[in-house]
Amino acid sequence: MSVNIDLAFTVTGVADEPQAREIAGALEELMREEHIDGYVRITVGVDTDGACRVLGKSRFPLSVSGFHRWQPHFESLFAMTLADVTAARAEIDWGYPDEEY
Repeated sequence: MSVNIDLAFTVTGVADEPQAREIAGALEELMREEHIDGYVRITVGVDTDGACRVLGKSRFPLSVSGFHRWQPHFESLFAMTLADVTAARAEIDWGYPDEEY
């Protein structure tokens, strides 16, 4: 059975804009490998204080079969993608639009 999922993530602790763009490229590759690249938009943001971050959000709900197995797999790959960026911190938020009223 599949479930509709909203995906959003934020990566903070990024040194500068070039590093943020490198992280965004690596995460875009991860999305391609997981076959959700057309569904997730990734952007680089710079705060008013100059802090950089990488943001991602699904454009619309993802239909995922076996989400309870895929979620830890995806989160593990996500963490491995950021493993070389020592200061980077990622927050992944999962939403369940079919349960929202």
